[in-house]
Amino acid sequence: MGQPGQVPPPSRQLTDFEARVYEYYSAMGCGLQSNIINSETWTVDFNRSQVLLESATEGPPARVTYRFTVTPDMTNRLGTLHGGCAATLIDTLSTCILEGVSKPGIFSLGGVTRNLKLTYLRPVPLSSEARLICEVVHVGRRLALLKAEIRKVDNGDLCVVGEHEKANTDPQTAQKI
Repeated sequence: MGQPGQVPPPSRQLTDFEARVYEYYSAMGCGLQSNIINSETWTVDFNRSQVLLESATEGPPARVTYRFTVTPDMTNRLGTLHGGCAATLIDTLSTCILEGVSKPGIFSLGGVTRNLKLTYLRPVPLSSEARLICEVVHVGRRLALLKAEIRKVDNGDLCVVGEHEKANTDPQTAQKI
């Protein structure tokens, strides 16, 4: 097992694509500890919510699936997954898939969010298990489009749909004259 706050490695041999996604995912989870300021504050504690990388397939389309448990730190005052927390999960975890499909000069740094659109369909209650599925729609030299959804594990109900646009921030590798 690694340092406290690190994500344990999978027990099987990973493909190159899976290894790149896992490396980025693991780095995102390192050191994220709960920091509750008051009852109105939420946070994503990757350790307590047990955000697990369930699968990663190169595709096409490239797809990564995560599984997590909704903890009290992640909820609103109604006891369901906070909308901002759902947005953070989708923003952070859908970016991991870019590491798997990146090339030198094209999203190797993950890029920055250009637009994040979420549609909330159903609540995800405290202590329930959820699955976050991320998929690459398009990756170009400058822009990428990813889609994501959060579903309840017990019945497969679709709860949140996300569309994530990213802008490439890698330094240009070739200059035009």
